[in-house]
Amino acid sequence: MPHETTSVSKQGKNLCFNVIDAQDYQPADIGINPRGTPSKEKDFNFSPDLTIVDGKLCIPPSFYHFPDSGRFIVEYILVSKKHDDEPRKFVVGVGINNGQVYNFPLTDREIARPYGSIQVPE
Repeated sequence: MPHETTSVSKQGKNLCFNVIDAQDYQPADIGINPRGTPSKEKDFNFSPDLTIVDGKLCIPPSFYHFPDSGRFIVEYILVSKKHDDEPRKFVVGVGINNGQVYNFPLTDREIARPYGSIQVPE
């Protein structure tokens, strides 16, 4: 299943990601890393205290403090009790310029999450 991407917006001090057709999906893990971070050095939180509300996954500064400028790759997996065999994987390019938030297009390599490629060759 291809990874999804979505738009980012700023709501107050929070960065929010639209979640189309959110149903009962909630985040199971999230990684927020500066663009260009090697996959083995990426930081992931496997029990994020975040909730999708009204079709938006919002990240408050208390969870991750984004600087005023920079580019980040935000990756997260959403899981559902109703569809427990269909997790949804998102990868979003988030740019910040003087506090303004925007999406930037990802490269093919950025879209392919490292999770599937961590197998050690036999």
